[in-house]
Amino acid sequence: MEYRDIASKTDVEEQIRANPKIITEKSTERGLAEFFKVSRTTVRKALHDLAMESYIFQADNHIPNHNVFEINMLKMSSFSEEIQKEENVQIEIKVLSNQIIKMPAQLRSFFGSNQQLIRIIRQRLLGNTPLSYEINYLPSEKFTDLEKQDLNNVSLYEYLKEHYHFTPSHGREEITYEAATEDKAQYLAIAEGTPIYKVSSYSYDNNFQPFEHTDQYLIGNRFRYHLSAKNIFNYEGKHK
Repeated sequence: MEYRDIASKTDVEEQIRANPKIITEKSTERGLAEFFKVSRTTVRKALHDLAMESYIFQADNHIPNHNVFEINMLKMSSFSEEIQKEENVQIEIKVLSNQIIKMPAQLRSFFGSNQQLIRIIRQRLLGNTPLSYEINYLPSEKFTDLEKQDLNNVSLYEYLKEHYHFTPSHGREEITYEAATEDKAQYLAIAEGTPIYKVSSYSYDNNFQPFEHTDQYLIGNRFRYHLSAKNIFNYEGKHK
């Protein structure tokens, strides 16, 4: 019985991989079970394993949603703003840690000093499912007491503008691919070793002074980055 259940689950997984539209056409576990002629338990196990592999996206009602989120690299708009504009979804921002730390050796060149930094670790979630895991670094001298503030469900750039009268000017991003280590797999709710994006951003103020660095980790098959601007030399940035 166990062997047959595993074989059935594997068959369901392979059919979904071959034709992902099945899971949008059959909008419930019951519908999928009837389509594949298996039990709802088998369907549930198959969907869970596909979600853990990041092949599908598991929604609150346990029915997968396989949309890919589009991100424009040439905008300084927030990650949540980019997604919500295109997908009409509500993103939750959860702060995992907010504290002052010593300057990491790898960031001394960017910040040009050895001052202390504020390190903010955050998750962005759609329902109960993580979309991103990110680490922000900002100079503690420039943003006094920021580590004491409640930044849950808050746009960081909007907060800096409102409370510190600070507006970012420009920045650059570097995108690489890596396999999820144990800690990143935990925060992204994926299997260890799953391919993920690492998006490293470097932000500057109007005086060309560095003020923030971020390392953001995203599930590789959930996002697509592109470049889009009317004039690449004169596009308007927005807030993060």
